[in-house]
Amino acid sequence: MTAKLSKSSFDSQIENPATAAIEAWLNFNRPMLSVWTELNGKLIEQATKANNEWLGFLGRRMSEDMALSKRFMECKTLQDVIALYSEFFQRAQQQYRDEFQNFARFNQQFADETASAMRAHLETAGSELRH
Repeated sequence: MTAKLSKSSFDSQIENPATAAIEAWLNFNRPMLSVWTELNGKLIEQATKANNEWLGFLGRRMSEDMALSKRFMECKTLQDVIALYSEFFQRAQQQYRDEFQNFARFNQQFADETASAMRAHLETAGSELRH
């Protein structure tokens, strides 16, 4: 049993070349790995925000769509129906346009955050490589 322990401790004292190569690779790529980890977190956060916003929008639109049928039943003349549909489609168009502008702002904000995170990590990596 003592022989096994001493052989095991002897093996652990000799550095494995493959382990050394992996360690060197990880040390060299650590800044990029941390960038990708942060970016993945930001991507998940952005996707969650976008999904919440989109589901809220769909809920609001569905409520208005359902209210349309009730308002349609209250129409007395053809002009009432035309006015109702005209108002409905104009409002829907405005709401969709606003929602797509919100998504454009979300995406711009995400792109800005991504660029600044990458810039910060690359500056840190550059300073580490210079030293």
